[in-house]
Amino acid sequence: FAGMSVRHNLELGRLKRREGAGVAWSDAKILEFFPRLRARLDTPADFLSGGEQQMVAVARALSGHVRVLLLDEPFEGLAPTVVEELFEAFDRLRQELSIVIVEHNLDLVLALADQAYVLERGSVVHQGPAAALRDDLELRRRVLWM
Repeated sequence: FAGMSVRHNLELGRLKRREGAGVAWSDAKILEFFPRLRARLDTPADFLSGGEQQMVAVARALSGHVRVLLLDEPFEGLAPTVVEELFEAFDRLRQELSIVIVEHNLDLVLALADQAYVLERGSVVHQGPAAALRDDLELRRRVLWM
């Protein structure tokens, strides 16, 4: 990642690509989701903002023709405008492939999710439709001990 351009990061993702393994992602298709990166293709990734680096990480994963995108705290430490940009990209991406998000910002992730799983000490303590956890304050209190 560090020292590599955005373009080289996309190429790195393709090294592990297995044809027929998942959704076929061209660079052009990836850049439709992250248009901000188009002007930065030759910029070293470590010169980018934290949000742009997050976009590069997701773009690199997509270039590998993944079936499932795993995201760990994708919004952590990012400016609100970048969070909104990533949220919109993830909302569109979820129409293309499955996404698993581990996130502490509950309202944000529940707005994206179809299903929600709550873990406590490595065990699933709740699973069900995200809308139920998003909309039912009593359920949220019970499950999350708010």
